[in-house]
Amino acid sequence: MSLAALQLARSDAGHRRIDQVTATFEPGRLHVLIGPNGSGKTSLLQALAGDLAPDAGRVAWQGEDLSHLDRRRLARVRAVLPQQMPEHLPYMVAEIIELGRLPWAGEARATTRAAVLRAAQSTGVEEYLEVPYNRLSGGQRARVQLARVLAQLDGVPTPAVFLLDEPTAYFDPYWQHVCLRLARELAAAGHIVVCVLHELNLAAQYADCLYLMQAGRLVLSGSPEAVLNDARLDRVYGLRFSRLTDPDAPGSILLRGDPAVEGATPQD
Repeated sequence: MSLAALQLARSDAGHRRIDQVTATFEPGRLHVLIGPNGSGKTSLLQALAGDLAPDAGRVAWQGEDLSHLDRRRLARVRAVLPQQMPEHLPYMVAEIIELGRLPWAGEARATTRAAVLRAAQSTGVEEYLEVPYNRLSGGQRARVQLARVLAQLDGVPTPAVFLLDEPTAYFDPYWQHVCLRLARELAAAGHIVVCVLHELNLAAQYADCLYLMQAGRLVLSGSPEAVLNDARLDRVYGLRFSRLTDPDAPGSILLRGDPAVEGATPQD
């Protein structure tokens, strides 16, 4: 009952976006991809979603090749929050969230409304349901998009797959923590949750397993404590990290001063 990348590789115009990545994502854990810009995090997430076809290797969902699933069946077992958020959509907030229910076309209207309301309440946008999406702030629109993802897989049997690409990017600190608590709750309920994060202190606090990427390769994976205290983290990011001991978030880090680290190869 897992989602697995098996020797995945993908190149575009001579650029290796994913380079022989093998990893297994199990239910019940919050899996977080970290790494510099251009390191392959989003490409890997897109491949896991079935939205980016690999040149080699495959993605397996419960042992079955993901490419063998038709689009409707795929949409009933995995939901994706993309990095780029649409800004101008001529719909009410409730209608945007309801788009998540398209894979369930034909269900009772009351079932759709209940799923939309639950998702809106989870993300704090229930008061905006009859407000035009275009009138919302960037952070509010991001919460609506997260609600759409939650509504898509509302009530499905575990495990389903939630793939979240930089879900906290538009949020203030309060909503960053709410978002990641939601991600952890989904994992705790038995789902597979894979998330891209740039804020390493948030990753330290919420992730069960970290995956450090560089130039399309999976450099290191393991617990936050193991990955964030590894010297390879400094070299990959080209920064010197000071480690702080936090009993509530082992492996949490603090960036310090001079970004020049001998042997560093950060991605631009």
